[in-house]
Amino acid sequence: QYPQVFRDLVAWYCSVSGDVLMKEPHDRVWFSSIVSGELLFQLPFFFVAVHMIYKHGDAAAAKSQQIRYPQWFQKACLVYGSHVATTLIPINGTLLASSEMTLIQKAVTLTIYSPYWIFPLLLVWYAWEDDADNENNNARNTLNADGNRGKKD
Repeated sequence: QYPQVFRDLVAWYCSVSGDVLMKEPHDRVWFSSIVSGELLFQLPFFFVAVHMIYKHGDAAAAKSQQIRYPQWFQKACLVYGSHVATTLIPINGTLLASSEMTLIQKAVTLTIYSPYWIFPLLLVWYAWEDDADNENNNARNTLNADGNRGKKD
């Protein structure tokens, strides 16, 4: 059992938001599996990602300074971001289809859940942009067929 203060907090949140996924009983195995995956894999990488963004700056600043995210981080962002954003499809679908929630409660709950797809999609964009810039730079530094550097104009 969880401490009473946490159970009271979740009960209060559910009474305000109407979040059907967090209400007792917790009998949705698929949702419990997603939450377990979040705690084991997604949450630790979240802190790695925040650290890397803080260390390297955002994509626009990094681009202007020619700073690149490490390739391992780009790949991890693509996997993490795609996975996390995809897990929200059944979650949002369940919330939207719920007959127990009012339209306002659905809007509030989806707003509360929105950082869970905005941040991952932002990481996908950072990785995609950084990778595209690397490919463009590689193309410019490659000799073309007539021996000149870069692409033909």
